[in-house]
Amino acid sequence: MKTDLFTKVLLSLIVVLLALNLISNFFNTKPAMALPENSQTGRYQISSWAASIGTYGHHSGYFIVDTATGKIFDSHEEAHDITKERTK
Repeated sequence: MKTDLFTKVLLSLIVVLLALNLISNFFNTKPAMALPENSQTGRYQISSWAASIGTYGHHSGYFIVDTATGKIFDSHEEAHDITKERTK
C-alpha cells in the first residue's frame, strides 16, 4: 500500500512539473540588449579563465567584450608547462 501511494505522489509531481514547463512556453521573456553606442560607462567587460591539464600544467586566458556592440575586443590564451618551468 505504501508503494502505491508513493508512486501516485511521484507521478503527480511529475505531471505538475510538466504542466508548469508547458505553461512557461507561453510567456515570452525579453532578450538582453547591448548598451547604446554613445554610452561609455561600463562599455568593456573583461573575463579571465584557467583550467588544469593535470599535474604538469594548465591553460589560461582572457577576453574583453565591447558591451555596446557585443563583439570581442581582444582575447588571448596560453598553455603553461610546469615541467619546463622546473628545469629552468
